[in-house]
This record gives sequence, structure tokens and C-alpha cells, in this order.
Amino acid sequence: MNMGDMNVALVAITRHGVKLAFRIRERFPGASCYVPERHKFATAMGAVGFGRLGEILPQIWKKYDAVVCVMATGIVVRHVAPLLVHKATDPAVVVLDERGHYVISLLSGHLGGANALAREVASVTGGHAVITTASDVQGRPALDLIAREKQLEIENFDVLSRFSRAVLEDQPFWIFDPYEIISEEFEGLEDAVILQEEPSGRRDMEKAFCTHESCRMVYDSGGSSLVDSSFDPVGVWVSEKIAPRELICVALRPRNLVVGLGCNRGTPAGEVLELVESVFDRENLSLFSIRNLVSIDIKADEKGLLEVAECLKRPFHFFSPNDLATVSVPTPSDTVARHVGVQSVCEATALLSAKTDTLLVPKEKTANVTLAIARVTYP
Repeated sequence: MNMGDMNVALVAITRHGVKLAFRIRERFPGASCYVPERHKFATAMGAVGFGRLGEILPQIWKKYDAVVCVMATGIVVRHVAPLLVHKATDPAVVVLDERGHYVISLLSGHLGGANALAREVASVTGGHAVITTASDVQGRPALDLIAREKQLEIENFDVLSRFSRAVLEDQPFWIFDPYEIISEEFEGLEDAVILQEEPSGRRDMEKAFCTHESCRMVYDSGGSSLVDSSFDPVGVWVSEKIAPRELICVALRPRNLVVGLGCNRGTPAGEVLELVESVFDRENLSLFSIRNLVSIDIKADEKGLLEVAECLKRPFHFFSPNDLATVSVPTPSDTVARHVGVQSVCEATALLSAKTDTLLVPKEKTANVTLAIARVTYP
């Protein structure tokens, strides 16, 4: 996220802190200032007054991308601790003293952008940005930050810490990145094995590692069989495909799949979602890689389709019959043509939205729903 695009809340307590908050706000024109009601000069200048800090922080917690607090760190820690949910959803939190000498990235340093925000604020105050994340301190690549910058979605945060530890502690790790989105970030590290082919399981991983300098100790002298059966390196899987279950890896999902949908009027969301999930499961695809759903514009008010988009947290786009009339599809339908004026809805809209002429999954249908999937060229 670009710093200029961040929705920032500035919270200050003392008079000096409030004045500093207004200075910082000049760098973030859309930012909102929250100050105690007693600072009438600040509320007269557009700041929002509050009675107690313990009441205002919960109110603004989910409203902003970042919260910058001009006050003691201990005060902030005590008040935000009950509000924490997960670093993937919590806002960035930056804390600084009222003189602006030390600007501390407190929470969501990478994913939330607190580290970058702390540096930006420090450039305003002339102070020092305090960054404590290990990857920044050691100058190692941080996968969560890379994913954020490359617009990749982390599907399984539970493996992220293990991968980060491997990078920081010089342990072997692997990367499967067929689109070459993140590989270059790790190429300088001796312990990184960049896979050139998609591994089908643990044995393929062992073959990839058997000649690697840092892993020879766990193989026999010929490098053909594993001596240490506990050797099980962690990796990163950058693909819309589901990784083999036996591999331990962080799944990074590019949003590169377009799902074209058609349905009979009044079809419930559950029936639509059931087909989406069953096809993705059969094709070994991740729902996290859906970029958008798409259909014909006469379905723009179809409740079931809109509820599916809300459930999947993805946008729904619509095309007119004129848009679809010239799209060539593998399975045209005279029945569809009689009802909506074009020979295809799900296939045509998927191809048009993805800007491709090839379907990853041609039309699938149930009694009331049709579906097709197209893949967007990445990036």
C-alpha cells in the first residue's frame, strides 16, 4: 500500500503532542486527528474531540489502515492489547514521543505498513524511526512484506513464522514460483533452492536438495538417498494450484482467476457456491486466487450471485450482451441464446474479463448454474 493511500488516524493527548499531530497531518492530507475535548484550539481546526482514550481507540480501530499515537508507548500497549485480532487484519500502529525524537513501529510492521509509516513520520519530525522486525535488522527479505508489495495473498499464516525463521537462521528452504514473481528477492541467499519444475511430493523435493551445499550432510555420499529422515525443509508455493499435502510451505496466491457464472432466476447462493467449491476442489485450485466473478448484466441484481461474491470477498463484474456477442466460446448454447440473446454467459464473460482466448475450465453446469474459469496472464 502506498503511504499516500493509507487511511490514517492521528491520536494525541498533550498540547505539544496535538501540535505535532497537526504537523504530521500535513504529510497525510486525508488523515483525521483525535484529541481530548479540552484542546479547543484543535477541535476548532477540525480535530475530533474525545473524552477518554480508552473509549476512542476501540471506536477507530477498524476504521483506519493506521493509527499514529503521539504519547508514551506503555499507554498505547495497555489500550490496544484487548483490540488485537491478527496481523493480517489489525491496523498499523506507530507510536512517537511528543517531541518526535523516536518513532516506533509497534504493530503490523510489514503487512500493515507500520515500518514504512514510521520512517515517513520520522522524516516529518526529524526523529529516528525505531524498527525492530528481525528481517529489517538483519537485512533479509521478509516474505509477508514481499507478498504485500506483489499483491499476493497469504493463505496460511501458520507456516509463515517457520519460513521466516529458516531465512533468518540460515536454514535451507525452497521456492516454487512458476510466474517468477518473488524468486529474485531470494536468489542471493545460499540456502534458497529455486525449483524449476513443479514438485509432486516430498521425493521431488529431496531430489532438488540432494546436491545443495548446505544439505549434503543429510544425504549419503552419492547424494542419492536421505540419511536424516527428519530433513523436511519449509518452502513457498506461489501459484493458484494447491500444493501437495505432504509439503510444508507458505501458500502465496496470485489473484489470477476469473469465474464466469450464469444461473436461472432465483437460484440460491448455496447452490452457486457449491458448484464453485466443487470445481475448484476437483481442479486443485485455491479460492484465494479468484480475482473477480463475472456474468451478464441482466444478472446484476441476482441475489444469489451477489451473496456468493460477498461470501468469497471478491468483486462481481458484469458485461452487456453487446460486449459478449463477438466472443468465441468452446460450448455455445442455443438455449442461452433464446433467453438472453447471446450463445454464452459463463464462458464468454470469463474470457472477456480475463482478456484471454483460452479457458482453464470450460463450462460446468448443474440444473440451475453454469460456471467457467479463465486465468489472467500474470502479472
